[in-house]
Amino acid sequence: MRRVQIVGCLFALFLPVIAAWPAHAQGTTSADCLISVSVHFSPAVSLSPSSGTETTGGETGSIACSGAFEGHRVTGSGTFGYEGFFTGITCVSDTTPLSGTYSFTVPTDAGPLHFSGHITDARIATIDQFDLTQPGAHFTATAAIVPLIGTCVVVPASDILIAMLGSFRPTPPQSPTVPTPTATTPPTAVLGNSFRRLPTLPVTGPIDIAFLGLLAAICYLLGAFALTWSRKRR
Repeated sequence: MRRVQIVGCLFALFLPVIAAWPAHAQGTTSADCLISVSVHFSPAVSLSPSSGTETTGGETGSIACSGAFEGHRVTGSGTFGYEGFFTGITCVSDTTPLSGTYSFTVPTDAGPLHFSGHITDARIATIDQFDLTQPGAHFTATAAIVPLIGTCVVVPASDILIAMLGSFRPTPPQSPTVPTPTATTPPTAVLGNSFRRLPTLPVTGPIDIAFLGLLAAICYLLGAFALTWSRKRR
């Protein structure tokens, strides 16, 4: 009987903590993924800056994930693809990040799920950083690039293989913007000249600061004198 009372007391004690404990978010996306896809450049990329398009020709790549999309557990590998525009890129680096769209399909315990969004990157030589953004989730990955057709340095590269390793995470909710109050001019034409704003007095920073410092020193000395005098009277 005493054990039941102790358990009941402990449950009553920790009930508010249990109730306040954050529950597992339902319907969120959280997955670690490996994406492998071949990309075709038009025109081919070389040491001279060039601009054009790049595409995978649809969801021809693969995506293998561990985790969940919109709360549904991934059960196997899926398909991935993207297309976009590149500007002034060379074998060494990109002067302007890729701007394009992507899509992928993954099997889950709720059936195949299809997603799409915006893709961009920032590359130095054969190492790339990809960012994928879709409603409710964001994917950041580090990628390795391997030329498939052409070496880029000697022969312009028209096709490459990209292997991305990264994570999808939920995007934080955006806080509502607070409108900035705007000052309005007093309606002098209606209310008369008495409501006009008084002219602003000139401000002299150093003099004001010196005056405030002097005033603070005087207050401090007066306070110390008053405290000493009160102690002597005791």
